[in-house]
This record gives sequence, structure tokens and C-alpha cells, in this order.
Amino acid sequence: MKQIKLLSVLWLGAACALGNTAQQRATSDAPQVLHGQFALQGQQPLTDSHLKVSPVAGKPLTKSLDLWLTLPGKTAPIQSYQVEMTKKLHMIIVRNDFKVFLHEHPTLRPDGHLVLTQAFPTAGTYLVYADGLPNEMNHQVSRFQFDVGAASAPARTLAPTGMGVQVGPYEVDLSSVRLHAGTMSMLDVAILKDGKPATDLHPYLGVPGHAVFLNAGDLSYVHVHPMAGDSMDMTKEPPPMPENGPSPSEMMLHLALREAGSYKLWLQFRGGTQLYVAEFTITAI
Repeated sequence: MKQIKLLSVLWLGAACALGNTAQQRATSDAPQVLHGQFALQGQQPLTDSHLKVSPVAGKPLTKSLDLWLTLPGKTAPIQSYQVEMTKKLHMIIVRNDFKVFLHEHPTLRPDGHLVLTQAFPTAGTYLVYADGLPNEMNHQVSRFQFDVGAASAPARTLAPTGMGVQVGPYEVDLSSVRLHAGTMSMLDVAILKDGKPATDLHPYLGVPGHAVFLNAGDLSYVHVHPMAGDSMDMTKEPPPMPENGPSPSEMMLHLALREAGSYKLWLQFRGGTQLYVAEFTITAI
């Protein structure tokens, strides 16, 4: 009789343990509604931001992302967004150690929700930046953080890169990797192939290239205006370049790093039929 009671107790304990494990798994895989933190360096928030992160059945590294912005203290999603660089919103996704970089564009629904099903290349903790111009406002950039599978430690030690990096068949050169904080800077970019200016480049998002700067310390986001190297008028946005047309091998990045520190730069450009990403470490002094 004692053996029967002992077996019953052991079975009940095992069942409870399995139940707790299942509950923990369900909790970790349950949809999350996150409130964003304003991340645009040197600017002030004009909106509140929200992101619902939901699991996708059978795909542990895939998440359904549902983003919406509201006016402060309101619940109704903003439904109108200006088009910039051919898109209504740019979603920048990086792993918190800066070893993974993704640039996506959610679909804007009529109800103001921007939706995307995103496959992540690895497990880890991810930062999602939503960059857009809602209504007639200036840029709004919000940051969200969540885990995909197991969390990862935020080891963001940025190794020096120098002013030139090799990406596939291309060499990408910057005019400097040391900038002055608190002032406007013009960073020249040259893309070479076989030691000569590349001639097989095409626009990406209607411009010669797309640049993202993130501060490795406070994770703030810097808005950058890429322009063709021969562009002189910085007072207005030029019309989008034809997607399949030629793109110059030289461009300028017009930016202001308002805070001293180390920054990661991801520079995207199209060479031939492929999209490339050149990564640099930038120091602002």
C-alpha cells in the first residue's frame, strides 16, 4: 500500500513538473504587446508606439509583428504615413550584439496597423527600430526589444574597421571613421570594383545607398540623408532614382552625431543584382 502511495506521489510530482514546463513554454511563446521607446537621437517623441509580437506555429525563429502608432494618450492607430525612400515605414532589426542586421518594410493596412511576418536567422535578443513619418510629422523612430528563442547577452564590443572594407567583389571606402559630435558632417563614400569606380551599381530604395547609424552605448538611432556625390542642393528631397537605372559609385552621407561615442554603421547598396551591406565602426569625439 505504501508503494502505491509513493508511486502516486511521484507520478503527481512529475505531472506537475511537466505542467509547469508547458505553462512556462506557453507563457514565453504567448503574444506580447510592447510599448516602444523613442530612439531618434536629438529629437522628441510626438507619438506613442506599440508592437504586438506573436509566435508562428511550427517556426520557433519566426514572429508575426504588428506595429501601430498613436497620438500621445490616444488609442486609435495613425492611418496616414508619408513615403520616404519609396516606403511608408522602414523597420531596422538588429541582434543586441550588433552581429545581425535586417532591413524590412511592413505592409500598411487600412486600419493603421503595419504588419510583417519575420524569420530571424538565429535565436537571441533583438532590437527593432520603426522609422517613419506619420501624418505630417517629422521622423518618429521607436525601439522595441524582445527575445527570439533563447536570450543573448548584449556584448557590443565594436572592433575598429578602418576607412575601407571589402564586401563581396566591392571595396567600400569612407572619407573618415572619426567625426565630431554635435556638428553636421558630410561623409564621402566611394565604391570600387577591381580598384576602379564600380560601374554596375543600381539605386536601392530610390537612392544610391541606405545608411543606419546606431550608438553602441544608449542604442540611439541617427537619421541619415544619402545623396549622389554630385548633388549640391540639400534643401529638398530629390526624386527617387529609377530602380533599374545606374547608380553613382560615389555618394555623400549628410548626418549629425549629437553624442560622443562608438557607432555601428550599416551601409546598404546594390551591386549587379545583389544587395550588399558594408559595416563600419565610427567614433564621434
